[in-house]
Order: sequence, then structure tokens, then C-alpha cells
Amino acid sequence: MLLDLHLPIVDGYTVLERVKRDERTQHIPVIILTTMDEPAEVERRYALGCNVYITKPVEETKFIAALRQLGLFMSIVQIPAGLLAVTPH
Repeated sequence: MLLDLHLPIVDGYTVLERVKRDERTQHIPVIILTTMDEPAEVERRYALGCNVYITKPVEETKFIAALRQLGLFMSIVQIPAGLLAVTPH
């Protein structure tokens, strides 16, 4: 799951907490993509269960390059097949 912390209705912290609290979804890898990089906040996100934390570059060309690298990363990540089909509540 690629998660931005600044969502319009439910913030990313709440989404992360709910995903990691539910036994049906707690094993889904969560990648947080955000512009914030304060060390205390990074620690908080990992404590809540994020698996990868990426600071999003603000400059457009650097952002595009970061997304390409993320795509390469995601192409080699191994996820168990059972996690790809999660039944909604």
C-alpha cells in the first residue's frame, strides 16, 4: 500500500493504524510517501507499523525520478499471494 499522510477525509495516520490493527490487513506492507522528514515523525510512523518511509521531493523532476525508483523497488518486492486479495469489512 502506498500511503500519503495528507488525505482529505481520514488522515494517513488513522489509515495506517486501522490497517495494522486489523488481523486481515496487518501484514500488508505500507509505504509512506510524504514531504515531512522530521526524525521524531519518522520514528512515530515506523512505531505505528509502516514498512518503508520515503520523503517525497518537492521539485517536480526529482519527484518523477523518485517515483521511477519506487517503481523499480516495487517490481522486485516479494509479497505473499494471499495478501493481494483482502476481503473488505
